[in-house]
Amino acid sequence: MTELGITGTLNINDLPFAEDRTRAWRELREAGEAVSSGEEVVLTSAEAVEFAAKKPEIFSSARAFDRLGSPVPLVPIAIDPPDHTRFRRMLDPFFGPKKMAEREPELRRQAGELIDAIVASGECDVVPDLATPFPSQVFLTLFGLPMADRDRLVKWKDAILQFTDPSSTEATPEVMAHALELFSYLTEHIAERRADATGNDMLTQLIQDTDEGGMSDNEILGLCFMFVLAGLDTVTSAVGFSLARLAADDDMRRRVAHDFTLIPAFIEEILRVDGPVPFAPRVTTEGVEVAGRFVPKDTTVMLSYGSADRDPRRYQDADQIHLDSKVVHFAFGRGPHRCLGSHLARLELRLILEEWHSRIPEYTLALGKPPQMPWPTGTMSLQSVPLNIKPSSRGQ
Repeated sequence: MTELGITGTLNINDLPFAEDRTRAWRELREAGEAVSSGEEVVLTSAEAVEFAAKKPEIFSSARAFDRLGSPVPLVPIAIDPPDHTRFRRMLDPFFGPKKMAEREPELRRQAGELIDAIVASGECDVVPDLATPFPSQVFLTLFGLPMADRDRLVKWKDAILQFTDPSSTEATPEVMAHALELFSYLTEHIAERRADATGNDMLTQLIQDTDEGGMSDNEILGLCFMFVLAGLDTVTSAVGFSLARLAADDDMRRRVAHDFTLIPAFIEEILRVDGPVPFAPRVTTEGVEVAGRFVPKDTTVMLSYGSADRDPRRYQDADQIHLDSKVVHFAFGRGPHRCLGSHLARLELRLILEEWHSRIPEYTLALGKPPQMPWPTGTMSLQSVPLNIKPSSRGQ
């Protein structure tokens, strides 16, 4: 067992993700399975990441998120077992496949309307026209909030994400004001549901639910806040990467456009190769050996889901998308903190890809406008994906 610093040292913020994600992930893995980056330790291999993700008693998510200083409990990601187990027992049914299937017709209609507007305009930038508004509409729909508040929600979400962006400095007064506006907005709607809990939306159902002792208003507020923090930009990212990848690969685009049964496999593979969450933070509660190195207590450890998902020791031809693949990826995490909204995310992506290709089977990247991704950033996402589109006759 060796001291950690011997295995490799780099600054993950200096990796060339903006220019070449494949090269950046390779450089990170080549530095070692447990790499020093400043005062943090980055786990890069599938084996090391899985080991840490499945040991929340040693690699604490709660202690990592405590450092954000959130005024509300970020349910459930910022809570460790055994309390985390209680919350997941309460929440998993609300986000399970059965509940998501009930929402599919309405969410499909909304996806179709956004794409119809793109067809009508004759031009498209995927990110502002589709990838950004749709997940915000999904949040408002699920929680029974006014659709007219969509643009406000996007503004608040963008402000909140600055808290977790590695490239940001301290939050500005404007950012703080937007965060407070969101807290006030959610608090008011929770109070309204407490006074009249007769709706069929998720917010009302959470208030009515008394299993496992139910959730306090503050805990429900924390869940909503966490949804905004982790459930909007991640879907925006996946939609952008999906359509950018298909636009650049005529053969794959044709296969997906003409056979919707390939869409689920494509979704799993785009999440593996270009997952939205590059790193997940943990803090060690005790000294631990991982990947043959000793990591001291109170060390911030970054679980590199993106690197693990391209680990050639786990995945064959790991940098490529395989439509016949049935592998299990890391994009939704591992262990008890596996993504609560994974079924919802898959549904959103499937609806977008099905409704898109039923209307716009032919499209290419706009010449001279390659998609750009900033780095460093908390969520890997393309800022812009301009496309040349050729709608089908049934999409017009």
